[in-house]
Amino acid sequence: MGQRTNFELHILDVIQKISNPTLDKIMVNLSSLGNMSILWIAFIIIFLSTKEYKKAGKVMVIGFVLNLIVVNILLKNIFDRQRPFELVNNFNLLIPPLKDGSFPSGHSSYAFTFFAIILFMTKSKSLKVFTGVLAFLITFSRLYLYVHFPTDVIGGSLIGFFLGMLALKVYFDKKLRKRFTVKYLQL
Repeated sequence: MGQRTNFELHILDVIQKISNPTLDKIMVNLSSLGNMSILWIAFIIIFLSTKEYKKAGKVMVIGFVLNLIVVNILLKNIFDRQRPFELVNNFNLLIPPLKDGSFPSGHSSYAFTFFAIILFMTKSKSLKVFTGVLAFLITFSRLYLYVHFPTDVIGGSLIGFFLGMLALKVYFDKKLRKRFTVKYLQL
């Protein structure tokens, strides 16, 4: 293990010092919100079904597809980084072991993609705060559960925010939207 990996494992070990049965349940539930993208698909459906936020829902579809391609298909396979629990003997995981690469964190990426879109496409301060706090908590849960290194969630969060901004650009730039929708979806 490299010096950076040891430092990151130390950070995860410090986080583990706050673990307790109640927090374990909370973190498992927070993390599960990002599993199978159920939360993000629910956001898309809710936003697409409202007149006020329909455009934001369309941007969310673009952000979702960008995440799927960039994070899940490309980056996780390019980096193929081991997960922290794979480097520590006898760590008691609270969730089933994951098989894909650790970098970047998909949970963090999706959370911050949707946060970026909501931040720039809605007027509701409470919705912005709620989504920002939710993104942070989901991201933290991945560290607490020992399934990501700090650089995985930082990288995932930054990539996700960037993909949210890119989704906005694709949606509002007619030439880009035409190229994207012809290739990937119809909006």
